This record gives sequence, structure tokens and C-alpha cells, in this order.
Amino acid sequence: MQSNIRKVSYAIPNNFVGKYLKDFLSSIGYSNDLIRHLKQTVNLDAFHLLSKNEKIEIDIVETEKSENIIPNSLLPLDILYEDEDLLIVNKPANMPIHPSQGNYENTLGNAVVNYINSEYFVYRPITRLDKDTSGVCIIAKNRLSASVMSSMMKSNVIKRSYLGLVSGNIFKIITPNRDLEIDGLSQIVNVDAIIDIPIKREDSSTIKRIIATDGEKAITKLSPLKYIKDKNISLCKFNLLTGRTHQIRVHMAHIGFPIIGDFLYNPDYTYINRQALHSNEVILMHPIKYNLLRIKSRIPNDILNLI
Repeated sequence: MQSNIRKVSYAIPNNFVGKYLKDFLSSIGYSNDLIRHLKQTVNLDAFHLLSKNEKIEIDIVETEKSENIIPNSLLPLDILYEDEDLLIVNKPANMPIHPSQGNYENTLGNAVVNYINSEYFVYRPITRLDKDTSGVCIIAKNRLSASVMSSMMKSNVIKRSYLGLVSGNIFKIITPNRDLEIDGLSQIVNVDAIIDIPIKREDSSTIKRIIATDGEKAITKLSPLKYIKDKNISLCKFNLLTGRTHQIRVHMAHIGFPIIGDFLYNPDYTYINRQALHSNEVILMHPIKYNLLRIKSRIPNDILNLI
């Protein structure tokens, strides 16, 4: 059971001498919401003027818990890394990240709340995989790590890679010396297989995404790895350079090589009964300790058996 206080200390760098404490804290990922919380819980003086060689000590106090998430001890929880700030797990397929209508007990949130077992824990997932996408998920264990990592996600400094199986022979359109040969895409898919195509939610759907010129910027790096000839499918590696909902799935369907088993964009279950997409690695700077973390997850059997 974790404590409700995370104690941190900082040596103030010279370039913040004479500036407000809130300016320093904002620069290292403290959100406005977290600074307000500190004012209320530990009387933080956000307008304290920093001096040379000053050391600041702060207590991050948890005052809430995830009351609406029911602990479930029967769910699997494959832990890849844990310390007092982070919990990184390998999420199986067919497990939603959050409880929702119709599924209040069989989600990653239920498994994590049961594992942490604390009246002071709020479930704060940072990387949010689709229900049927397996692999690495990062959960913040306190307000501070959640605030800093949310800032890191917005700045795209958490590097995420995926493995996926797509329909067709991707090597037919990707070679070292030419663009992807797809009508209308020569301007947006280059020799490095960078897919830069905006995405937005389809008006008639709450979950489906579509390609749209007025959508949000979405960039996926595509690296072909292997062609499985007898099944006419290709193994690819994907790196997210932005983090839009269904980004890989929409991009690959759009260029004619959809993820196999994708119920929304390619409902072909010949070889697998879920979308063949796995988050296999994340690389990030620890949000508080600042050491580099590289976390990998093993390929699940349903994908491994196909390759």
C-alpha cells in the first residue's frame, strides 16, 4: 500500500534565480492544476522569489482515490517496471483501459486499483491503448508523475513503437529508392515511409476515425520487417510521431494495407480474432528521477504464431 505523500526536492538552477517558484515548477512539468493543488494542501507560495543555491522541498499530497473503479483480483497484471512514481504493465488484448458502460469490472483500471490497494490512489493511465491492442501501458502513481508525463506526451518526448500485421505485401510499395507508389499520396508519404495524413472523428460515429483535410495532424513512421507469403500479410514496425486515436489503424487502412483483424477498418478474422497490433516498446525519461527508461514487452502468442 502506497503512502499518500510523495516528497521531492530541487536545487534551483542559476537561470531561475530571481524568478517565481511557479515559473520553475512549470518548466519541469508541473501543471497549473497541480500548482493550485499544492497551494491548497501544503500552502505552496507560488510567487516565492528563488535565490542562488536555494533548495526547494515539496510534499505532493494525495487527497482522493478512484472510488468508482472496483478492484478485481482475478484479472492478470503483467508488470514490466515499477517504482514509487510509475507502474508500467503489459496489457493483454481484449482488455479496455478504463471502465465504461457495460464493463465496470474487467478493465486494466480494475486490475491496477486492486494491485495498488490504497485509499490514496487515483488511477491515471498515461498511454491509452485500444481495447484489442496489446502491450506497454504507463500508469502514473501520483499527481506529480501524472502531471509531468502528461506534459511529456503533449511534447511527444515519450517514444512509442508498435508491431503490427497488415494485409498484403508492403514491400511492393516500399523500397530504399522510391516513394510509396499510391495515387495521391506521393506528397505525404516519402522514402522513409513517413505517413503524414490528418485524422478526425467521423461525424456519425463516437469511435470511428477518418482521413480529413480539416483533421488533426497525424504522423506515423512505417518500417516493413517481414512478408509472410503463404498468408499474404506483412509484419511492420510503427513509430508514433503524434498520438491520435486509431492513428496507425486509420493510416494503414487508408494506404491500402489495413491491420488484420481490425473490427472497424478491416474486419477480416482469417488469421486472428482481434486487431494484430502490439505496443512493444516505450522509451522515456523518468518524470522525477530523470534517468532513461527503455521498456519492452514480449510479442503475444497470437501474433507470434503468425510470424
